[in-house]
This record gives sequence, C-alpha cells and structure tokens, in this order.
Amino acid sequence: MVSKWQSFEDYIYANLHLGVKPLARKIIKDNGLDLETDFNSLSCFIKRRKNKHHKALQEECDEVGIPKDSVNHYWYKGKNFSLHVKGEEQKLEEEDIKSAVLGALENYSKPYIKKPKKTNKKALKVVISDAHVGLDPDPNGESLFNYQYGPEIFYNHLDQVYQSIYDQVINNGSFDLFILDDLGDGLDGYNGFTTRGGHKLDQNLTNKEAFNTYVKGKYELIRRVVELGVAKKYIIRNVSNCNHGGDFGWTANRCIELMIEHSIEADIDYDIIDNFMKHYEWGNHTFILTHGKDKKFMNLGLPITLNDRAINFINDYIDHYEINSKYIHVEKGDLHQVAYQRTKKFDYRNYMSFAPPSAWVTHNFGDCYSGFSLQIVPKETNLIQHIDYFFDLVKG
Repeated sequence: MVSKWQSFEDYIYANLHLGVKPLARKIIKDNGLDLETDFNSLSCFIKRRKNKHHKALQEECDEVGIPKDSVNHYWYKGKNFSLHVKGEEQKLEEEDIKSAVLGALENYSKPYIKKPKKTNKKALKVVISDAHVGLDPDPNGESLFNYQYGPEIFYNHLDQVYQSIYDQVINNGSFDLFILDDLGDGLDGYNGFTTRGGHKLDQNLTNKEAFNTYVKGKYELIRRVVELGVAKKYIIRNVSNCNHGGDFGWTANRCIELMIEHSIEADIDYDIIDNFMKHYEWGNHTFILTHGKDKKFMNLGLPITLNDRAINFINDYIDHYEINSKYIHVEKGDLHQVAYQRTKKFDYRNYMSFAPPSAWVTHNFGDCYSGFSLQIVPKETNLIQHIDYFFDLVKG
C-alpha cells in the first residue's frame, strides 16, 4: 500500500535538516492540510525516511572508509531534482540558555560579600586564555599524547585558579582591584567548527553541554572570588573577537554578566570585548588586550615573536588612540605559549592555553603545556610580579 505521503518523499529527503516535527508542520501548513488529523502520521513517515536516509548514509561511509560524523554536507539526488544538503545543526535555543542559568544558580542564594576595610593599594590580575571548552584532545584514542579534557577537568583547573587567588590574599591581604582577563577562545567552536568557519574540530561536548560547562564554571569562580573579599573593586574582561569562540563566546559571557547582575551585589565592571584590540588604564599602566587573531578579517594573527610588521601594527594602534601611559602592556593568547618581549614603547606578552593541546597541535608541533598566569600590579610603578601556573595534565 502506497502511503499518502509518498509524493512528498523527495522534498522530505531534501529538508531532513529541519527536524521531524518542524518539517511535518511546514508540509502541513504549506499544503493546506489539517494539523490535528495529519501531524502524527506524517511525522511517522518522516521519521522512517530519516532512519532510512541515515542507514544509507552510514552504508556509503562504511564503503569508502570514512566516519559518518565527519559528513556535514552532501548531495541528495531525487527522481526529479538534486539538492546540496547541509547537515542538521545543533541550535542553542532560549530554553538552553535559561537552563544553563538556572543550573548554575540553583545551589546558591545571594552570596555574602566580604568588603575589605584595608587594602594593599595594588591590583591582583589573573589571565586565562584559550580554555577551548568542548575540545576533545584525544579523538578516537588516536592522539600522539592521550590527554583528557571535559567539564570536571575544566572545573578542576578553575579551582586551581581560585586557590592561587586565595593564597595571594592570605599572603598580601586584600587588594584595591581584582581583574580577571579572559583573552578569548573560551569555547572551542560551534557545531564542530570554529565560529570563523572552515575548520573542522574534534569535540566531545555538544553546543549545549559546552555552553553550560563554560557558564557554570566561570560564574562560580567569580562568585567565590567576590565572596572571599579579594578586593574593593572587580573588573571582569572577556575577549569575544577571536577565531574559535566568536559570537558563541560572546553569548556565553553575556549570560554570565546577566547572572552576576541578578545575584552578586558588589562593585563589578563586566566588559565583553568586541573589537580586535581594546585598552584599559590603571594608574600609570595601560593594558592592551587582544586574542591575537580575529573572528573575520585577519589572514595571519599576531606572532609569538615580534617582527617589524607586528611592532608597526601595535605602534599604529598606540598612536591612533594617543596612549601615553608610562607603562604599556600588550597581552594576547591564541598561540598557546608563554613568551615575553619588550620594545621601546611597549612590552608584549603571550599567554598559554588553559586547555590541553589538541591532537592537531601535538601531531604538528609536539607536546605542550597549559595553565594560567597571575600578576600583582602596583598602581604607580612597573614592579609587576608575574607568576605562571602550569597544570598537571590528565592522561587517558
């Protein structure tokens, strides 16, 4: 017996990426059918065609020896036409964001905020970069160095950040200012690609899982720091103009900002950096923050070692914005390595990755380290104390 939906078969195959229920509703609406009468039977028909389609795709992939998960685009050839079909995307809906917010806040009432009466007149600045939440560093167990990374390891790394802050407060007392700088690529990508597009990524979390992990972990770190009474004032800065995280990272950090506004009553400035570079003054210091590679325009990012091109590029920025601070510091991530240089006008610091190295990195460049950095910055002098903390990476 031929199904009444057989005439829609080609259209269904070409639009499976819409999902079963949305596709059923679209067909019913576009063809003037009755939703109550036809929805269930049409949904079942679409579901059977979807299963048949996936089975056929799996068989084709098995025949040529490639994993089905690596197929994101393909041609569908029907009886009367052929179409280029995109794979189904994981969309981050409003309910997912709401769930992440409630999940992060469910165990907390408004924290008790300890307000220090005396401070040491210095800034405590913590810098993290390239957390790459969602990265799978050992895809299919085939990486040369079989490191592991997931939510619990990410949370453990954040616990080590908190412990380093706690130790500084115990040793130095409370600070005038606490700064948390996140230099970008906090999220590894979206739908298995960099948000800049074109680069397939090995990932072990869905968009929703990565979003929830990043938001929950970072919010919890900020809440604990404020509750500890680390400083009189807090500045949280987040680079979103980066090649992996991009607007997905912007969305996650905006979510954290809203959570802070509704749950923590403290003197907190929260800034999401949309520009490739942005600068901030404190005392005799100006800090110029950047990820190192942008989300759209740059063919090459800023290098690990300064060259004439990079020096001129940064000097142009300093001159354009008439930055005349006594001490100018350019700080960047992207290249996952620690490096420091000085020029006549500015110093230049590269920060390491918060995440373990990817399989691509280790197979092309060898083993690598990860961690974060901490600085104690006097307001008027350049006697900055800089400490790099390195993680004991988890092996599989």
